[in-house]
Amino acid sequence: MRAVARHRARGQVPAARSLIIPAEGPLFGLHLTEATPIHVGLVRAEHPTAPDYDMHFGVELGVVISGRMRRHWRSWRTELGPGQVWHCGVWEPHGWEVLAVPCEHLVLVFLPELLVNTGFSSDRGRDWLAAFRAAPQDRPQAHGRARQRVLWLAQQIALRVRTAGPDSRLWPRLLAFELLLTLQRQWSPPHYQAAPLPGSLDSLGRAVDVLLRAKHMVTVPEAAAVAGLSASAFNRAFRKLTGVSFAKFALRHRLGQAALQLLRSQDPIKTVAREWGFTDDSHLHRCFLRHYGCSPGDYRRRRRQGPRVVMGGPGTRE
Repeated sequence: MRAVARHRARGQVPAARSLIIPAEGPLFGLHLTEATPIHVGLVRAEHPTAPDYDMHFGVELGVVISGRMRRHWRSWRTELGPGQVWHCGVWEPHGWEVLAVPCEHLVLVFLPELLVNTGFSSDRGRDWLAAFRAAPQDRPQAHGRARQRVLWLAQQIALRVRTAGPDSRLWPRLLAFELLLTLQRQWSPPHYQAAPLPGSLDSLGRAVDVLLRAKHMVTVPEAAAVAGLSASAFNRAFRKLTGVSFAKFALRHRLGQAALQLLRSQDPIKTVAREWGFTDDSHLHRCFLRHYGCSPGDYRRRRRQGPRVVMGGPGTRE
């Protein structure tokens, strides 16, 4: 988790990637790295949609620019219009449906380490991830003048990612942090949420690295041993940092990678299930129904419909 800080110390600015993504496009398939810790997506829907679901490692901040949409979480849902926002945490299942068209919305997906490691001398101690760990109904929302400011910032980010130039990688990142700051200025973390202990970040990062390299199930005792903590201390620290237990994080990571393999290969579902540590294809099927609201086969067919259009400029990719 120190790598992004090293980029900042050397004066290097990682690129923000810009895409126009169809309404059904999966965001977890966009590969966040130390070099490209932010993805900027501009999504435009021309017709109302049925609810669809996703989850991904990167934390997500979205802004409705035009139209209306409904966002879904496990225990809460809300309708949003222009200038209103949503947040999604690490591997948090979430859904959406378009209600009024044309509906255009900006989607920012951050590598969590970027938010953990970004700090300013005049604002020490700010916990950028706090808004993504809170319960969905307790997360920041824009009201009054702030709503107009949020809408303007979203429009500026959308404009900048369309414009090629020497600063095209820098502007989206700077504006993204201004957007985060605007939303958090009048917001305080809920009383039930404690900030992670600074000393725990490196040890938790080692455990996450082991998980991300493994295809099999990594247990809490195994991860705790890598972190040099007891299982109970590890679980408490991990939940404080990410907002979810390690067991849920690990399951959702394997499920997300299995979903990505379904899209990128022709492998049979039973092969995908076996490669990512699921007991069999029926186990994978049950997990898909719970997290994506459909079977693996339906997911593969649905997500392969419709082309992805990539905006030009530095730092973009398919």
